[in-house]
Amino acid sequence: MNFKKSDKFLLIILGIDIIFILLSLIDSFSDFNFSNFAVQNDNLFAEKFQYLKFIGIAFICFLLAIKSRSLKFLFFMSIPIYLYLDDSRQLHERFGTKIASFLHDGNSNDTLITNFRYQDIGELLYMLFFGFIILFIFLICYELSNTFERHFLKKILKLFIVFGIFAILVDSIHQLSEGFKYNLLAIIEDGGEMIPISFISAYFFKYLIKNGNKYS
Repeated sequence: MNFKKSDKFLLIILGIDIIFILLSLIDSFSDFNFSNFAVQNDNLFAEKFQYLKFIGIAFICFLLAIKSRSLKFLFFMSIPIYLYLDDSRQLHERFGTKIASFLHDGNSNDTLITNFRYQDIGELLYMLFFGFIILFIFLICYELSNTFERHFLKKILKLFIVFGIFAILVDSIHQLSEGFKYNLLAIIEDGGEMIPISFISAYFFKYLIKNGNKYS
């Protein structure tokens, strides 16, 4: 079977994602310790691999902006940069705490219903707000694009919607659960965020290979 460079790249990064997810399951549900590779643990190997993908997408956007002399790729570059900063600096946790303190006079870890804390409500509101900002940036890029670029952006938008479902919806359900379900949903949430970002990385890589020279 003859794979293109972009297809090989996608298979490699998806393979790494799957390895991290499997190691996370083994770490959580067996006596083996793979915590350094677990997707749900902050600032360790799996999360840093996600950072590399965000940075890679931003770098490809920068190259496309230079080649096309177009602002749309610079606008789009702000999305992976924001996602990298949000993840690495834990912005949604930090701002979630501030929003929680505005909504509730007590501790941000006080629960509203079941295990759903005011902290979780703050994070949810923060992510929904920035979700709308990301959508607005998408719309700007879409309006500045030609027919072929719009087709490409539609595919990317669908993948970001999948990413958002895991980051917001699955995360909210995860916070309401306990025990086995809590641990399993933590892996599903973070692993589910990794896979669409891998597809986005591969699509941008493929777009650069196929179309980068057209802008020269």
